[in-house]
Amino acid sequence: MELRQSAVEGWAVMGTGTIATEQMVTAIRAIGHSPLWVVSKSKTDALHFANDLGIPQATTDMERVWCDPAVKFVYISATLKRRQRYVLAAADAGKHILCDGPLSEDSKSARRLIQNCSDNGVVLAVNQLLRASAIHQTMRRLILDGEIGTIQSVSILRGGPFQPPPNRRGEISRDGGSVFLDICAEDIDLARFLTGGEPIEAIAFAKESNGSPYHLAYTIRMEDGSFLQAHESFGTADMESMVVAAGTDGVLIASGTLSSRGSGVLVRRLAGRNELVPVRDRDLHTATLEEFVAAARHQGSPLATGMDSFAALVATEAVASAAKRSRATVIRPFDESA
Repeated sequence: MELRQSAVEGWAVMGTGTIATEQMVTAIRAIGHSPLWVVSKSKTDALHFANDLGIPQATTDMERVWCDPAVKFVYISATLKRRQRYVLAAADAGKHILCDGPLSEDSKSARRLIQNCSDNGVVLAVNQLLRASAIHQTMRRLILDGEIGTIQSVSILRGGPFQPPPNRRGEISRDGGSVFLDICAEDIDLARFLTGGEPIEAIAFAKESNGSPYHLAYTIRMEDGSFLQAHESFGTADMESMVVAAGTDGVLIASGTLSSRGSGVLVRRLAGRNELVPVRDRDLHTATLEEFVAAARHQGSPLATGMDSFAALVATEAVASAAKRSRATVIRPFDESA
């Protein structure tokens, strides 16, 4: 997909904390666009980030950014607590938004952000790198094309000691991490992406340490009658991740794909025989940006929308409720009370 144009396509990067931001700055340039501003609550962090990555302007004042007519897009990679503020400000300024997922700490706030962006006529996309994986996209195509028959279940397995997101200045935003917001919401979004189905009921079990869940197992019933089964943990030894889609006629097994590297292997099992599925690798960040920019130009849809993040958060909250109450919880993704 060719996105380069002669006019400057300027970006504001909001948030300076993670290595993901550094990767996205590189990807912005790779599609022929220009990161023009860095915004942070800390003037020092903004200046350091701008100097390190060769970005012309750094500020704590968003109004300076909105006054720059070259800024067409905003990438938000701030801490979870600050994403809402940045999304609302960018939407009010009429800028198209790509925000790291999840959008917010709860579905109610996410819904408010989605409505604000809709009212202002801007695209709100969510940076869900698992959707950009060429292996996961191949799995989705094979599943939806019926290549493994009728889907029966999607199983996701991953775990390892908690590792906080890498931060440039050493600040850790959530001690110990949230297995729900850091992993569960992402895996539920992946299951929705792979199958095209919506979660409707969840049952879950969790282990806690100091009042915080760190080891989680759950089953979600999807609207088509299939199941999502997941094992997610911050309390196990490192393990290679697996995503298994089981159908009536065959099975797809993706190994090592649940990381920002986007690498891994895809195997299809049919009639008792394993077949390696060849997949051309690609940069996850560039792919995400290309789809987002195309959507902003009314030439397609982003890989993940604000509504996708909202639906994943609603289901994640149902999983958390089921784990706490030790009984199944019904999921209503578009309930006004969600």
